[in-house]
Amino acid sequence: MENFVKNIKQDIEVEIQRIEQQDIDILDKIKQIVGFIQTSLARLKATIADYQFINPEEEILFFKVRKPRISSLLIFYIRLYQIERNRIGKSPSAQYKYLKEEYESLKNISSDKNFYNYYQAGKTDSDHLYFMRKHYDILSDVHCHSLDRDTSFSTLHDSSVAEILANKQLTHYLSTEIDALSEKLHLKFTSIIESKLLQWTESKVSLVEFIYALYAGKCFNNGNTNLKEIAFCCETLFDIEIGDFYRIFLEIRNRKKSRTQFLDKLKEKITQMMDELDR
Repeated sequence: MENFVKNIKQDIEVEIQRIEQQDIDILDKIKQIVGFIQTSLARLKATIADYQFINPEEEILFFKVRKPRISSLLIFYIRLYQIERNRIGKSPSAQYKYLKEEYESLKNISSDKNFYNYYQAGKTDSDHLYFMRKHYDILSDVHCHSLDRDTSFSTLHDSSVAEILANKQLTHYLSTEIDALSEKLHLKFTSIIESKLLQWTESKVSLVEFIYALYAGKCFNNGNTNLKEIAFCCETLFDIEIGDFYRIFLEIRNRKKSRTQFLDKLKEKITQMMDELDR
């Protein structure tokens, strides 16, 4: 049995490598991989149906270690498909935010904290209850949402181990993708600054008025930021040195007519643009 499972695992790894080298869409790759893993699990299930484990230790080893190593791949690639599908059409910054949310959600995904702690601690005293088919108890099964669960090929927690392994693999994948996107966004931002792509061509007074409006409107971090941080970001992004923006704002406050000349101008311009588009 050990060699049979090992060969199936190796076949899956070889097929994944072959599929990954194809010049096709990533979703199509994942579909092919999922199909191959499903076929491999079906082969394994058919073999187990006719196999008599030598002793309880062999059965525990199969359902605690060998089967989860394969079934975890199926869980991983199904979740990967969902993640990659949801990334389609999103900008790099939107993808970054989405993947961060998925990464954080993995921290709370375990459906059975007691077993998770048991497994992570490397305990074995309850293995006979968790990984032998004759001790399967549907009332203790957190994965019993599948009404047609095949107890001849399942134990109480082999699927829990598969979920833990899949989450570990998914965490690594998301971490790598997040780092890559972070680097891409950083390089893009640096390129914008170094190439002076966005230069502020209005007056410094107008920029200070704009900055104070953003500050007053609590537009960043739900208001948990200060004027200096907003001003620094604007100076960096727009390649301009504002100087004493407190003094400039005092001049804005002392205006005799409209104290929001620049914001009024922006409102007028965008209203005019929308009116023209509506014609």
